[in-house]
Amino acid sequence: MDLFTPVALGDLELANRIVMAPLTRLRGGSAGVPGDLIVEHYRQRASVGLIIAEGTYVNFESQAFVGQPGIVTDEQVAGWRRVAEAVHDRGGRIVVQLMHGGRVTHPAVNGGRRVVAPSALAIDGQVHTEQGKQPYPVPHALTTDEIPSVVDDFVASARRAIDAGLDGVEVHSANGYLLHEFLSPASNVRADQYGGSVENRIRLVVEVVTAVSD
Repeated sequence: MDLFTPVALGDLELANRIVMAPLTRLRGGSAGVPGDLIVEHYRQRASVGLIIAEGTYVNFESQAFVGQPGIVTDEQVAGWRRVAEAVHDRGGRIVVQLMHGGRVTHPAVNGGRRVVAPSALAIDGQVHTEQGKQPYPVPHALTTDEIPSVVDDFVASARRAIDAGLDGVEVHSANGYLLHEFLSPASNVRADQYGGSVENRIRLVVEVVTAVSD
C-alpha cells in the first residue's frame, strides 16, 4: 500500500491518497464567480485523490478578500458546477471549503456590509482593499438571536455545493475566521452561552458542523 493506491473516504472512492489542501487564489473577480481561470486551475490538479477547493464565502458579509469566490448566488453555483464537471471529467474528486471571514474583512471588501464577530474587538492590523490598505474595523458582536442565521448560511451553502455537483464540503474553523474567533478567548469575550468556558466557545462550531452533516 502506498500513496497511489485507492482509498475510501466515507462515501467517496478516491483514486489515490494525495489530498490537495485549500489554497486561496482570489480569482473570483468582483462577483465572486468561478470562471475559466478557476476551472482550469482545478482541472489541472484533478489527478490527486481529492481536491479541497479554496475558502468560499457563505454569505456576502462573510467575504474576507477581494476576488474571493462565493457560493451564494445562482451564478456562483453555476461556476462551481463547471469546476466540478471539469474535475470529474478527469476522474477527480473535489469538495469546497465553506468559510465565514468574521472580523477578517472590511466594508470595502464585502460590498459595504457589516463586519461581524463574536465580540466587538478589532484586529490590530490592516486589510487589503481595492482602495489600498485600511485598518480593520471594530466588528459588530453577533447577538444570540443573530447566530442561528450563521448556521443557516453554512447549511444553505452546503446544499448549493451539492446542487453544483461537488463531492462534499469542508467547514473552515481555523486561521482566525469567524468559527475560530468563537473558539479563541483572544477574540471571544462573550458572557453568554457562546463564550467563557471551552464548552461554550465550541458551541457554534458544533452547531454548524452538526447542521451541515444533517
